[in-house]
Amino acid sequence: MRHTVLLIVVLLIGCSLTGCITRTELDAYTITMRDTTYRSAIRNAPGPDGEHGVIYPSNRETHVTRETLSYDSTHERNYPAFLRYGGLEFAGFITGAHGPGYGPGLLGVYSLLDSFRVNNLFLQPESNLFQGHLIRILPVEYRLRWFDDSPDWTIGWNAYERIAQNHDQEKNLSSTFANVYVRKRYWLRDEKPYVIAAPYVGLSLVPSAYLNLGGELIFGSYGGFNLRGYLGLASGFTWKAFSNKPAQTIITPYVGLGVSALDFINTVDELFVEWKDHNHSAIEVSVLDADLIYATADYPNLFDTASVPIPVTGTSLQFATSHFPLSILNGKFWVGTTLFKLFALGYNQFTFSVLPLRFGYREYLIAEDLTFEPFIEANYYPSQYANLGMRLRLNTFKDMTVGLIAGFATGSTGAFVPKIFYTKGSPLSSDLSSFYFGVSFGLKDRMYTPEAIRAMNAK
Repeated sequence: MRHTVLLIVVLLIGCSLTGCITRTELDAYTITMRDTTYRSAIRNAPGPDGEHGVIYPSNRETHVTRETLSYDSTHERNYPAFLRYGGLEFAGFITGAHGPGYGPGLLGVYSLLDSFRVNNLFLQPESNLFQGHLIRILPVEYRLRWFDDSPDWTIGWNAYERIAQNHDQEKNLSSTFANVYVRKRYWLRDEKPYVIAAPYVGLSLVPSAYLNLGGELIFGSYGGFNLRGYLGLASGFTWKAFSNKPAQTIITPYVGLGVSALDFINTVDELFVEWKDHNHSAIEVSVLDADLIYATADYPNLFDTASVPIPVTGTSLQFATSHFPLSILNGKFWVGTTLFKLFALGYNQFTFSVLPLRFGYREYLIAEDLTFEPFIEANYYPSQYANLGMRLRLNTFKDMTVGLIAGFATGSTGAFVPKIFYTKGSPLSSDLSSFYFGVSFGLKDRMYTPEAIRAMNAK
């Protein structure tokens, strides 16, 4: 309970740091307006015309009026303040440890919520290739101006970091904000998708005190998604105040693969490019999409084991979504994925999928604000099902969207069995096949048109 409360506090503090992503410069200057007015008048002298001498005074009068107006003005310029600002980072580690492994699988997310594996873990400990794992929440990096302003040095920290050797809780190292990392970037490719090699040294204080030495190979920053490779060594201990046992030294060598989502990387040069001029690779990046749906099949609804006709029988939650334009039909076709997706048509029809594959088409009905999107989605692990649907969506304000959704899903819940709904004697997996429709909501759902993407990248 103590650790849960601590994690919630960390997340709240981390959310408050979102103001650290923008650097604002204010230009103050004086605007001066000068105006000169010329007025001419001809006044005819009395007497007959043509009888004036050479030295006769002119009959034209010219009046010149000059006015000056000055006032102060300001102009704000907004630039990114970070070299990296991330959401979630997962990795599966080969640590060589004995005993039961976590088994998070490839990239640290496959098998992470595989209920067959999790249930068997407590019944009969088994070894897995990926015994350990890494979890990071809100990793950030800023420019470190060492060695006479040498470029590509970064300093940063994580709101939460956990390095697990295996399932043994006494072999885990974790830190909450009380950590600092120094990295040096070596660019193997400096155009998106980036390829970066980054050796690092990290130091944590609480709840575990440890030193983490190693290196990362990063591929991506494409719509906030990155593939990451790791090689390193973490060594330290957990303070007795945070453990049930006396402090003991934990040494964890590791090598592994991982993935990060909502994880954005800037070059040093991009720190001096205004936000409005930044290039983007995705036509949509969303933090959370939530759907309330009604399935036409006669499934027990989401809230009760009995079949009761209510407007909402299921739900769909997508966390960390990115869609990328294809260079066909003026960029209106797209492909994309989501880090995690929870999809339920009924009480026993809960599914969970990691990095599903999605293909669709976007038609703009009213400018950029109202769109129609048919799509097809393949979910392969731990649940296996196909989802064919369409979405009518309105982009409202501050990256919020609302809309309608309809579709047809068929497949199996597979290896995902949520324990909270599991009762003894129930099947470990269920089939699902139903039409559905409902309403959808998007939180921090930022959308761009293909034309805007091409215009940004052409600069």
